[in-house]
Amino acid sequence: MKEQSVEHVSVAIIGAGPVGLALGSTLRAHGVETRIVERNEATTKHSKAIGMHARTLEAMHCLGITEKLIEQGRPLHGFRVTDMGSLTLSGTFSRIDSLYNFVLAIPQSSTESILRERFESEGGNVVWGAHLIAIDDDGSSSGICKFRIVDSTGSERKMTCDWLIGADGGKSTVRELNQIPFPGGSYGKAFIVGDVEIDWDGSKEELQFFLSKTGYLLVIPMPGGLHRIIAQTAVIERKIDETTRTETTLDELQKVVDSNGPGGIKVRSPRWLTAAPFYYRLAPTPRKGRTLLVGDALHLFSPLGAQGLNTGFQDAFNLAWKLAFVEKGIAPESLIDSFCTERLAMAEKIAAVTKKTTQYITETRPLHMFLRKTLTLAQNNTDKVRNSLPTLLAGLLQSYGEESSLTDRKEGGPIRAGARVPHAMISYQDKLIPLASLIHGQKFVLMFMCRRADLVDVESHIDELISLTGPLPHILQFVLIAQESKEARNHASQKINYVATDVFGGALNNFGNTAKLIALVRPDGYCALSMRQWDMNAIAQYFAHIGFNNRTLSERNLNGYLHA
Repeated sequence: MKEQSVEHVSVAIIGAGPVGLALGSTLRAHGVETRIVERNEATTKHSKAIGMHARTLEAMHCLGITEKLIEQGRPLHGFRVTDMGSLTLSGTFSRIDSLYNFVLAIPQSSTESILRERFESEGGNVVWGAHLIAIDDDGSSSGICKFRIVDSTGSERKMTCDWLIGADGGKSTVRELNQIPFPGGSYGKAFIVGDVEIDWDGSKEELQFFLSKTGYLLVIPMPGGLHRIIAQTAVIERKIDETTRTETTLDELQKVVDSNGPGGIKVRSPRWLTAAPFYYRLAPTPRKGRTLLVGDALHLFSPLGAQGLNTGFQDAFNLAWKLAFVEKGIAPESLIDSFCTERLAMAEKIAAVTKKTTQYITETRPLHMFLRKTLTLAQNNTDKVRNSLPTLLAGLLQSYGEESSLTDRKEGGPIRAGARVPHAMISYQDKLIPLASLIHGQKFVLMFMCRRADLVDVESHIDELISLTGPLPHILQFVLIAQESKEARNHASQKINYVATDVFGGALNNFGNTAKLIALVRPDGYCALSMRQWDMNAIAQYFAHIGFNNRTLSERNLNGYLHA
């Protein structure tokens, strides 16, 4: 009998949902051989997860698809909560520190379609209609993960990879085959979720929560005249558990909308209806051997606040550059450990917040409802609601703290290490662009900022860094941002990738209003370190600390390795 051939790929991803496609697209942009295996025959036709926050839209610049996502979505600029007929809470996203000061309502079908196109444009391949059946060796000792799939013809195929990624959702086969626990619980309540057309005179530009003695109702405007309705219900609780999704009817949805809502909302023309409990789960580790978990395979949150998909995207962008650098021999395998530490800590924080929020919103006990209404009214006009809450929901407060081995906390740094780099509009080639479009990509960014470009010599600092690190700058982009536009344009250099001007002064003001600073930014847009002195030795020490391999770099022609 002829022995079956074994196919090898650098990174195999199980699951072609939005997180798997985002991870695959980013890896392909790095030039890493990537294969995605998907049980379904194509991307989803359903809307599913629809809320995309500012932090995600900023990060999508690494794939160049931010504007395309916005074109196919619907920006929502505010939110309001009505409790027993009284407006108790309202806010706007217009004050958040991002160009994308809104929540983008975009069907998951559109998101997946855009990401699939991006993945395939980079030469990526999806094996549709195939599913994982076994992990024969997780690579703990061999360094090569062996697994088997069944393809669309029913044939079993043996495959190997350097890394196997589980992006296959809450019922992850990768997680189950690796026997990684998935502890958590449910909220003890059931919900109807539907995408419908509605007859209603209410606002079409914001998210609206209605709280009542029978539960809550959330109304979210979507593209194409549809609305996402999420309604708490006791009617079908006894019929479902967390392992199933029960189909419901438009009549059942209408009854719950009438019970929980403000009245006068007529639902019709359903595109998607389902019923399910909301629950929370978190795996104790994202890694076993050469297998890793991302997205819902790693964590499940209540959909209130739309944190699940957005957190999954951040998993993907955090992991992609680290996998790429390890696969290319630029960084040691220990860099993957920072993904595990950073994303598990972040998931724990988000799980705690979403659990409290869901319990708060879904409360139906009379005394607790009274206390909720009273406390919410008291907070409505505070800075916490006006500024902090929208910023928190948008993901702009997420940062990697003391637990991260990649966070270098220099004393007095104007940008907090581990935090997202603040938003600023800058001028590049006479066009206004968000800084986010320069700092999300496939390279680190070394950002020099000053008030007067004619008083600094960036080239000498770049030469100094090269003398300290050898070829390491080939994985760096150098950006100079100065306040005076004419001087900045005249300061162009072949060694500086981008020379931009801080025409409004927002960059320097957001970064501590200092006359001069330097910031090293990771490929996922988080600050690695910042200083008021242009200290190249500190930059070299940072890369040495995390084990970047100069010898391997020197053996490669890296000028064309990473996209600019």
